[in-house]
Amino acid sequence: MRITAYAVRKRIAIFVIACGMTVLGLYGLWSLPVAYLPDVTYPLIKLNIGWTGATPDELDKNVADPVERIMATVDGVDSLESSIIEGMYALDLNFRYGVNVDIAYQDALAALARATKFLPQDISAPVMFKADPTQFPIVQIAVQSAVWDQTTLRTWAENSLEPFLTAVPGVGGTEIIGGLRREIRVALDADALIKHDLGVQKIIDALRTENVEQFGGRVVQGDREFIARTTGEFANLDDIRNIVVLRQGDSKVLLKDIAVVEDSHEDVRIVTRFNGEPGLKISVLKQADANTVAVAKEVQTRLEQLKESLPEGLSIGLVENQATYVEASINGVRSAAIDAAALVILVIYLFLGSWRQVVLMSLLLPTTLIINFGLMRLGGFSLNIFSLGGLVVAIGVVLDNATVVLENITRLRAGKTTESIASVAERGTDEVSAAIVAATISFLALFLPFLLVPGMTSLLFKELILVISGIVVLSLVIAVSLAPMLATLLMGNTTQEKGAGKIEAFHARIAERYAGWLQTMLNRRKLVLALFTIMLVGSIALVPRVGSEFLPKIDDGRILVKVRLATGVSVEKTNTVLQSLERFLVGDPLIESYFVMAGGKIVGINTIEVASEGQIDIQLVPRGQRKTSTQEYINALRARMSKAPVAGGRIMISQQKMRGIRSIGSSEIEIKIHGGELDVLESLANEALSKINSTPGLTNAYISLDMSRPEFQVKIDRIRAAELGVSAADVSASLRTLVAGTVATRFRDKGEYYDIRLMVPEFTVNNAVDIGRLPVRTAFGNHVRISDVAEVRQALGPVEITRENQIKQIIVRADTAGISIGEGRDAIAQAINQKLPVGYSIEFGGQAQMMKEMMRSLSLVVVFALFFAFIVLSVQFNSFKLPGLILLSVPFCSAGMIYALLLSGLPLGATVIIGALLVISSTVNEGVLLITYAEDLRTQEGLRPVDAIIKAGKLRLRPRLMIAVTVIAGFIPLALNIEEGSDMLQPMAVAGIGGLLTGIIVALFLVPCLYVLFTPEKHTSAKRKVEPKAA
Repeated sequence: MRITAYAVRKRIAIFVIACGMTVLGLYGLWSLPVAYLPDVTYPLIKLNIGWTGATPDELDKNVADPVERIMATVDGVDSLESSIIEGMYALDLNFRYGVNVDIAYQDALAALARATKFLPQDISAPVMFKADPTQFPIVQIAVQSAVWDQTTLRTWAENSLEPFLTAVPGVGGTEIIGGLRREIRVALDADALIKHDLGVQKIIDALRTENVEQFGGRVVQGDREFIARTTGEFANLDDIRNIVVLRQGDSKVLLKDIAVVEDSHEDVRIVTRFNGEPGLKISVLKQADANTVAVAKEVQTRLEQLKESLPEGLSIGLVENQATYVEASINGVRSAAIDAAALVILVIYLFLGSWRQVVLMSLLLPTTLIINFGLMRLGGFSLNIFSLGGLVVAIGVVLDNATVVLENITRLRAGKTTESIASVAERGTDEVSAAIVAATISFLALFLPFLLVPGMTSLLFKELILVISGIVVLSLVIAVSLAPMLATLLMGNTTQEKGAGKIEAFHARIAERYAGWLQTMLNRRKLVLALFTIMLVGSIALVPRVGSEFLPKIDDGRILVKVRLATGVSVEKTNTVLQSLERFLVGDPLIESYFVMAGGKIVGINTIEVASEGQIDIQLVPRGQRKTSTQEYINALRARMSKAPVAGGRIMISQQKMRGIRSIGSSEIEIKIHGGELDVLESLANEALSKINSTPGLTNAYISLDMSRPEFQVKIDRIRAAELGVSAADVSASLRTLVAGTVATRFRDKGEYYDIRLMVPEFTVNNAVDIGRLPVRTAFGNHVRISDVAEVRQALGPVEITRENQIKQIIVRADTAGISIGEGRDAIAQAINQKLPVGYSIEFGGQAQMMKEMMRSLSLVVVFALFFAFIVLSVQFNSFKLPGLILLSVPFCSAGMIYALLLSGLPLGATVIIGALLVISSTVNEGVLLITYAEDLRTQEGLRPVDAIIKAGKLRLRPRLMIAVTVIAGFIPLALNIEEGSDMLQPMAVAGIGGLLTGIIVALFLVPCLYVLFTPEKHTSAKRKVEPKAA
């Protein structure tokens, strides 16, 4: 090759170019951002609409219907999924993969603007955002005080700590959970309102008109200009108490005559504790383009500085710091990369027996990797577990091309002292250049289909695939340029190194023995084929026992204890139950911290109020400080907490979801039941739930639709109401204002604003009679009570309503315990295999749905990979038969992957496909090296196929073994999963090792047998008859 000739003759030029590229690569490494996961943009837009106090039925009719009807018309929408609980409507707009999310977001905003006119006036402002996996808390801070109450604590956090945190560079926002917001409460006397014939709206108007500070204009006096300003804001609570709300002749009715005004706080709806003591939590979010580790470290540094000036009795602690886990994971994968590189170098020495070649490889390996960091910087990548995982994987293949080149140069150089080393290097590279170029193109043909197939799997693995591909391309360029150039410097001396002769002799003996074994196998080739076929069939039969999942669970020590009590249970009761569970955690040396939240439910990045639910977020000590895995601790904790009495509720313990990975649904397995009638859906769901509860290996099962939420329903007598001048809207508005409360205006204190809320005292409304006594203003200007125009009765309503594509559905949710998600899905499919009424259907959701999509995507990837590899090999061999022979051996290698996963207890997941592609690549490379040389011997030297394949196998044994063994060596650190960060890639490494070990046997014996079986003899029939006599 010209590049090789240039490299060996212009060594200084190549050296300078390599140094320059290395410097750029080092700069790229220094400037690469650090993150746990790659930057992924999902084709998903989320919409949250809050409506305080609204029931799921109200949200379904008044919000979900108009919004989804219009959102369904947005271009590119694939499906709509919504969940409705008390006070919150959450919609997921799933777009087709390939849609420009920025354009889709603008279209969705326009659709939301059209839908807004159909929505209730008193809803919270709709929040629409793109599903950005980076938008999760990078730091969570606990704030506690031994002196202040929860209102003062929350006020300080809002007014002092939040501005302090948002000023940190890279911080995008914060969210406070817990504490009590300060409010000015105007507790109305319902009887006084009727006595004075005062409407609530009139009081609201009085508060708003009396609380004004407004610019009135400019006044010029001589050469000076003054601003005229009305200063009518409330200065204190007495100003509020003394406003006039009604004039009756000379008499006046003041607000204090009909209400009690006090400096108070919001209703206690969420109770929070940190490590057993009351406190609140502040979640810190980063800006989209900010570096997770850098921002988290800066936040932690600023907090340490702040601690010196904190008010007396105040303390700040860390609930969670993403930088700690990100750094530990990145360092773990980086250590795996270093270990892999050392093992690869060791393998090369054991095969080649030359310290010069070890030095040469030790120079080529870091040079290739460092230059690749520069390419990663140009591509906008980050250092994350996937990109570094790709680097670890590539370490095993990065030296394949250089190994083939150097092995050939070594073979040609052996015993030839007359030919110059430059000539040998050039000739040795030229002889194998076609093979390594074809092998590299075949490698790329296997991996690049990942970028062609849409789906979440390709989004997640994009950086990993591109890193591997970039390194392989670089390795080809370096193998034909820098490698032969360095060979001329380090291998010029023909004196045999000490110990090299023994290694060469050892490999020679192995090659001779292999030739004998191969001859025996070829003589019994049909038997060999039958044995390999049995192995393949056996592996296929064992696939269901392996289990499957979308992504492996990470041993990050993050555990969620979820409590769901009977619907309608108060926050106080939920808090009591959580306190009883905390006793199992106090003093546990494996627990670093825990945070308790009663009365709240986390939906995405938002926390909503659900009185009957609560959770404990547990963080175990770092993985290196414990021998118990996260899953083992969960199993033990389940056994302990199962003894806690939770009447009418359930305790669900699971590992927290991986941050930044899109999840479908809130449980690992979801069964979606669609149909027209809600009572039929409920019956089917209860039947399915009963079967799931009796299925081993499944836990945390419950139904999304719970029709047991107690509520007071106000049934209006329309005729009676019309006679009295009252509409249904009047009753609804009065009820919402007096019970839930209405914010009339805001009170300013020391530059901060606090809501002034009107409502009747909470303790005065406890039953249906109390609701009936509330006043309603009529169209005639007088008041009646709700009981005069309506009947208040106790009934039951739904807890949660879920919809898909505008159709109601019920979801049965469950998690796995001791089995894989795939095994759980199969068990459920068998358990609920029942005949459904016409018009009703059942399908899987949650991770089971993600796995179905994953398998579809990965099947396409494998089909495309094999198809493109076949095309490349067909072009190289100008034949259909030989590529077919090479690819025919691939399924037999996959059998080893199944056996390895089964023995290790690891399930089949998305990451395993990367290992499968590397196994295919190694199989193709080994096949190309063998069959290319065998075909040359058969066509150029006229050897029979048997003789050609034996000679080729003997001569190419060492490079073929090195290709597989170096990749295995690169996989070993990931497969052992010694340090943090390797969990995600461990199944890939284990499966890869199993496939490669099997692939060695397949390449050594099965491929030669297939070659002989399908390659015709060129000898005459007469000659064939003579040969047995000669034998």
